[in-house]
Amino acid sequence: VGETCSTSTLELLGGQNALLDALAAVSRETGKPMVTVLISSKPQVLPASIVGEYGVFAKRVSDPETGTGSILWAPNPGMRGGQAIAEIILGLTNPSGRLPITFPRHAGQLPVYYNQIRGQHGDRYADLTQDPAFAFGEGLSYTTFAYGEPTIVGGASNADGTFAETDTVHAEITLTNTGERAGVEIVQAYIGDIVTSYSWTDRELKAFQRVALEPGETKTVAFEIPVANCTIVDPDANRIVEPGEFELLIGHSSRREDLKRTTFTVA
Repeated sequence: VGETCSTSTLELLGGQNALLDALAAVSRETGKPMVTVLISSKPQVLPASIVGEYGVFAKRVSDPETGTGSILWAPNPGMRGGQAIAEIILGLTNPSGRLPITFPRHAGQLPVYYNQIRGQHGDRYADLTQDPAFAFGEGLSYTTFAYGEPTIVGGASNADGTFAETDTVHAEITLTNTGERAGVEIVQAYIGDIVTSYSWTDRELKAFQRVALEPGETKTVAFEIPVANCTIVDPDANRIVEPGEFELLIGHSSRREDLKRTTFTVA
């Protein structure tokens, strides 16, 4: 398998799943942490012994019996990849990368991406949901972060507080490093048009910021999002801004449960 050919499945080939199952069993029996390094240029469906019964990190669901502690995705790491991987595993570098794609639980979920048009691809299986194993924008580090509630702090030109298409939404949110190590969080801002005349996605990434924080430090993160960027596409392939209520969602990843919500109105 290389640049000139692919595979008909997203699962690992050969005896790789059996090897991972055996290593994960030893990890659980001995209490020794296990880090799975995945070197692959495409999403892979990993066995439950690694990702957990429900397709998420064991750390995320606080259930070490259903998966290993961590996964490091290192797609095409290059000549210095070994050193970079070693520095992360040994704790010399605190990772801050985020997924630019979505990892499915099963090939039957495809296509799977966070900004699908509403109603495009529903839960069509009795034994499978559309909740992915790992979502766009997700990623862990050796520290933890806590978000406050987002607020709209200005930018509206209309007297009633609504925004015109030429305005820019000014928003803020507080971010705190709640762990014991310095780290970098990728704060992501998504916009959702709540009611649209034409089918459109639930939310779209509009901005992001890298924020470095020392242990216990809190910063206020500010975003400026032009209303003109909050568009949908009409049947004539024109990008338009429709009047109405919009969601501003700020947080750790594209998963709705990772996002803090506020709203603004375009008139």
